[in-house]
Parts: sequence; structure tokens; C-alpha cells
Amino acid sequence: MSKIIYDVIQRFEVENGVPRLVSTNIQVIEGGEDLLSLAISILAKLGFYEKFDENRTSQYIGYRLKNPGKGAKRYQLVLAQRKEGLCISIPKDVLTANILHLTYFTDDEFTYGLLANLWILPSQEDRFYELMQTHYPNLLELGRTTGFVSLNQRDFVIYHSDPDEDINLNNYHNYINSPEEFDINKWGNNSCYMVIDLLEDKLFPYTYLICISASEVLEEFITYFAKILMEKN
Repeated sequence: MSKIIYDVIQRFEVENGVPRLVSTNIQVIEGGEDLLSLAISILAKLGFYEKFDENRTSQYIGYRLKNPGKGAKRYQLVLAQRKEGLCISIPKDVLTANILHLTYFTDDEFTYGLLANLWILPSQEDRFYELMQTHYPNLLELGRTTGFVSLNQRDFVIYHSDPDEDINLNNYHNYINSPEEFDINKWGNNSCYMVIDLLEDKLFPYTYLICISASEVLEEFITYFAKILMEKN
């Protein structure tokens, strides 16, 4: 069992000789098999602290750009240790642009219905492709792990095509005929991807909140998105 040492800083306000606790700041200073210290260690190795300033509170650790432009002072990454694992908040535009969205086109609404949002582990892209080939042959090109992909492509093409346009519909397939037919639980092995629920962080509503409990997944997730944030900024 690993040993973890915390540095606890408590601030008190004294009025009329009566102390009142104002804040508590807990920092991990040694012992590094917990998820929070693992994430911090990965960020340090990537050089994340060269571009981002860290702000620690009793509830979370937030990262802002060191030299933000006008209106860019929001946190770009937030880490919070909770019972269910390490919760990570990432700007909505960054997360949605870098995950795979499986959709179903509904012509009545002239829109897409989201069936599942998936983040594919970079080390498992080949396994994920094989999994998709098993359930939806030729839906994805090898290596594609982001963007919006409709499971009823034929319906989408027919709806949007010009009547005079010569389109070979044999190149497009309806893998399902209704949203109700989609059941991700039937896929079985899910170790090569993570389902993203797109839950808004109530404390930082411009971000989505993702909670991870496995160190192997956390290592890939933090590395993947930290690099994106560093390149973006």
C-alpha cells in the first residue's frame, strides 16, 4: 500500500479572541500513486508548467495560461480528487473537437441525434477499429477517432442529395434503422474507449467534467489533452 503525505494549510480569522476557520488548503507533497499526484507528475514531465500557472484550493487545482490574451483568463484545465476518482474539467470546445460522436440522422428534425460520445485511447486505436469493423463494417477509416459519424449514412445522403445528382447509394449504409437499435453494451469489451457523457461542470460551466478511476486511462487522457492544450495556446 503506497504512502501519501499531505501538506495541510489552514487559515483562521480571530475576532474578539475567538478563532474562526477561513479556509483549508490540502496539497500532496509526497507519495505518488494516487491519481491526483499521477496527473500532476505527467503534466510536469510534459512541460505543462512552462505555459500554465497552477492555482491550488481546497477543492481543486486549476491551470491558467501564464500570458493570457484579452478575455482568456479562464482555467484551461481543472483537477479535483473525489471518491469516484480524479475529475478533470476541460473547455467544451476542446473536448468535443477531440472525441468521436456517433449519431443518428433524423430527417423530421433536420438534425443529428447523439447516440454516444467516445474518447478512444491512443494506444488502443487499432483495437477500436477492429471493434467497429465487427459491428459496423467500413463505417470508419483506420485511424479516425474524432468527429461526427452517422450510423444511418444512406438516409442522410438521400435526404441531402440533389434529385439529378448521380450517387451510388451502395457506398452508403444504414447500420441501424432507428436510434433504439443502438446499444453500446452489446459491444462487449470497452477497454479501448471511454464513454464521455458531456456533463457540464457546475463550478466552471464553460467546461465538461470527466471522472477517471483507472491510472492507465488517466495517464493517456492527461497526456492526450495536455498536449492539445499546450499546442492550442
